[in-house]
Amino acid sequence: MARKPQGMHPEEIKARICIKWGTLTAFAKRIGRTDNAVSNTIRQPGYSVPIEREIAKDMNMLPHDVWPDRFLYDGTAVSFRSGRFPIADAPADQRRNGVAA
Repeated sequence: MARKPQGMHPEEIKARICIKWGTLTAFAKRIGRTDNAVSNTIRQPGYSVPIEREIAKDMNMLPHDVWPDRFLYDGTAVSFRSGRFPIADAPADQRRNGVAA
């Protein structure tokens, strides 16, 4: 089974930002965000697509090169929201009083 490419390690991303800007806070101030938002974006897929794009742009890379699991080749972000619709209705014998719980 082939493994999906993971992209850059979060610590490598942080290191590149810190080499250029000194701290994540300095970079966050430049893009008008908080350092917590930048840190969460680096670690959590789908936290903030605009910040992901700013990070990639600052490193002179495409978002897909930094996070191949978060972006498609054309730069479109991959959705991480799960569908909340049931695939099938619950059988009648699993319902309480004939209605879905």
